Amino acid sequence: MPSAPSDLRHCWHPDGGTSVYGILGFPVNHSLSPWLHRLFAAQQELDLVYVPFPVREEDIAAALAGLPALGIRGVNVTVPHKEAVLPLMQWLSAEARAIGAVNTICFTPSGMQGHNTDAPGFLRALERATGDGWRQYPATVIGAGGAARAIVYALGHAGCPAIYLANRHLPRAEVLAAQFPGLPVHPIPLDRAALSAVLPCSSLLVNTSTRGLHGEDHPELDLARMPENGSVYDIVYNPLETPLLQAARQAGLGAVDGLGMLVEQGAESFRIWTGTLPQTAAVEEILRRWLQTRNTSR
Repeated sequence: MPSAPSDLRHCWHPDGGTSVYGILGFPVNHSLSPWLHRLFAAQQELDLVYVPFPVREEDIAAALAGLPALGIRGVNVTVPHKEAVLPLMQWLSAEARAIGAVNTICFTPSGMQGHNTDAPGFLRALERATGDGWRQYPATVIGAGGAARAIVYALGHAGCPAIYLANRHLPRAEVLAAQFPGLPVHPIPLDRAALSAVLPCSSLLVNTSTRGLHGEDHPELDLARMPENGSVYDIVYNPLETPLLQAARQAGLGAVDGLGMLVEQGAESFRIWTGTLPQTAAVEEILRRWLQTRNTSR
C-alpha cells in the first residue's frame, strides 16, 4: 500500500475502526458539542468522531431505530427531543427518570439506555467556579422549563435547604414543584415583590430561562438584596456576558456563565460512552477563547 503524502501523515482521519457518536436536534448547526467532543477525544487520544444530525420531531423514532445499524455507539439529544425520546428507551437512569428528560443515549445489545447529564454537569461547573458553600443556604431559580427541572433536581439532591422557583406563569412553576415532592421547592411569581422577599437569604441565583440570549435584562431583580458573598449563575453561554451577569459583577457578586455547564455535561456523556472522564478546565478555556474571539469579530 502506498504511503500517504507527507502533509497528510500527521492528520487525523476516520477509518473503519473509528467510534462514531453524535447529537440529534433541530436545529443543530449552532451546537458546540462537535467541537467539545473532538477536543475531549484528542485529549484522551481516542479514535472518535462526533457528528451533528439534524432530525425533525416527526423523524426522531425512525432516526434512533436506524443509528445502531450504522454502528453509531451513542448520541446526545437536544431541543426538541429530550422529552420525546423517554418512552423509546429500554432503560433509564435515576436522573433521567426523575427529571423527565434524556440528553445522552447509549446503544447497547439490550437496547437504548437513556441518561441525563445536565444535573451533574451543572453541579460540577458550579462547584468548580464557586466552591460548595452555597449548599447550606437557599437558592432562587428563574424559569420552569426543562433546564430548570435538571437544576432543581441537582440543587435539591445536593442538600440545598430551600429552592425558590420563580416563573412568570406561576402554575407552570407549581407543576414543576409537584414533580419533586421530596425536595424543598417553593414556587413564587416572577415579580419584584416576591423576589425581593427571597433574595436576601439566597446565596445563589440561577437563571435557567433564555432571557439574556438577545440582550434582555431582568428588571424584576434587585441584586443588591443578595448576600454579599452570593453568586449569580446564568446558563446562557452565548453570549458569555449577559446583562444579568454584568449586573451581578456591578453588585459585587460572583458571576458564572453557562459554558462550564455545557462542558461538564458533555464530559459526563463522554465518560458514560468511553469510561473516561476528560479534563474539563482546559477544554472550557479553548472554547471560551473561541467564543470571545468570534463575538468580538462580529
